[in-house]
Amino acid sequence: MNNLFPSFIEYYIAELRQRGRKPSTIKRYLYDLNDFSFWLHKKRATTDSIDWKTITKEELELFFSELVEKRNYHIRTVRRIHSVLRQLHRYQKSHHQTELAPIELIDPPELVAETLEPSDWITKKEEQQLLKTMRSTDSLSDQQIETFPFYKERNEFIVRLFLHYGLSLHEVHELSMNNLKFERNELLIFDTIETRTIKLKEEDKQLAYTYFKTIPEPVRPRYYSNDPFIVAFDFKRKTFHWSYDNDEPKRMSMIAIQKMVRTEVKRASLRKGISAQTLRNTFILSTLIRKNQIENLIATIGYTTPLSLNRYLQTVESFSQEQINELILAREQLTYKKEKAL
Repeated sequence: MNNLFPSFIEYYIAELRQRGRKPSTIKRYLYDLNDFSFWLHKKRATTDSIDWKTITKEELELFFSELVEKRNYHIRTVRRIHSVLRQLHRYQKSHHQTELAPIELIDPPELVAETLEPSDWITKKEEQQLLKTMRSTDSLSDQQIETFPFYKERNEFIVRLFLHYGLSLHEVHELSMNNLKFERNELLIFDTIETRTIKLKEEDKQLAYTYFKTIPEPVRPRYYSNDPFIVAFDFKRKTFHWSYDNDEPKRMSMIAIQKMVRTEVKRASLRKGISAQTLRNTFILSTLIRKNQIENLIATIGYTTPLSLNRYLQTVESFSQEQINELILAREQLTYKKEKAL
């Protein structure tokens, strides 16, 4: 049994054996629980035991998001893992315990690939409003205005990575200095299968470099190293965090990145619910409309199979001309013909 497991999991597995569950089923349950446990310890950056009563809905959402976006797990596999965690929670609930309680607030992904809802992407007007606000001090307190110049470019670069390059939350979080090639305007994404090379626009490269130079030199990520590129900011000390345990800048967490996006969305007076995934969806949909090159898009966003794009393709096919214009047209007036789209 994994020594990172809390003791109640041992009792749960023992009860499954008593119920006559097959050894293969027990092995699968243990694999899924072990996988989640290791993910949780890595995310919290600890080797100490974790009280599973403290697991949040946001953490579970991040876990399932990684299964879909980073690992490209089949929907049936994700649903199975969801079921394992939910059954473990219900076992604890029957003993008047609350471990994994937020799993009841998360629905498993649908087996049928349904089209996205309009709330799952943003329009070009919303994008422009968001980026304009992020460059301003609108709705900031005097204290926030004082620290705003430090992380302004960092926040905008993060949002642009979602919106203009289709990176996932996990990929942005994992960026290190060795991913950035400023001299070549390139961003390297190291997948388990292959390395993806993304060409950055000059303005985005300059934005990233400006942010990099705003970090005080003593806590600045080191060139050609594994130092995190997206660094957490310490608002109390009014400087960027340094991790003394790892002897490197402190990586901005995925939860902090999501919170930043929500905060900027609210500051821009946009609707609730816009997230990193919403911005990534926007990139995928607009790329399908403009370029119509599925193979290139799959390579760009790191999917392993065209099946991963089915939901997006169905969504584009269902678009009205008005929705297309709202999504991709700002200055130009293009006519989109569906017969050429797919």
